[in-house]
Amino acid sequence: MLIRRLYGHESPLFANHLKRLSADDRRLRFARAGASDGWLDAYVAGISPDDLILAAMDGETMVGAAHVALDGTVAEVGVSVDSHHRSGGTGTELLKQAVAFARNRRAEKLYTLCLSENRSMVALARRTGMAVHYTGSEAEAYLDLPPPDSETVGQEVSTGLFAVFHDWAELLDGYGEAVARSMEPFTLDGMALPTWLTPAA
Repeated sequence: MLIRRLYGHESPLFANHLKRLSADDRRLRFARAGASDGWLDAYVAGISPDDLILAAMDGETMVGAAHVALDGTVAEVGVSVDSHHRSGGTGTELLKQAVAFARNRRAEKLYTLCLSENRSMVALARRTGMAVHYTGSEAEAYLDLPPPDSETVGQEVSTGLFAVFHDWAELLDGYGEAVARSMEPFTLDGMALPTWLTPAA
């Protein structure tokens, strides 16, 4: 499992991940009913470029995500994981990386809101050291954040580098295909040119 930062042009990966969640999982993730595919598309399209999306990648498929949004000195986080990837610590690792990002932005508190019945998120928040408070059908969790240090900076750099390496790999793949096409025999009016007029292999 690879956890890396998601770039803006990769937002369809995030939307597709959210759309694979069941109706009940969507309700628990967003603390609301009616999170249709259209609503999820609008949600992803409205994400600020200053926000962070951390992606848990299984090959080319995004199977988990943490969305961190800054509001002054408070960083709000939401975590989602595909149903068949919820027992391997993916959510814990996503939230740990989210804490590092928030600290590096000088946030003083990490905050999340979920439904009280969302036991997985409540347990995840508590494992991360967040204090959970219940108000009716909702649960709010807070974590006081210390200033950044070399470890948190290193964590964020690593997630960014993973994304850069991914982009470079795609670029090199595309370049290789272009080179291969350029080596194909030239044609004129559908007829292959003599080999002495074609590029050398």
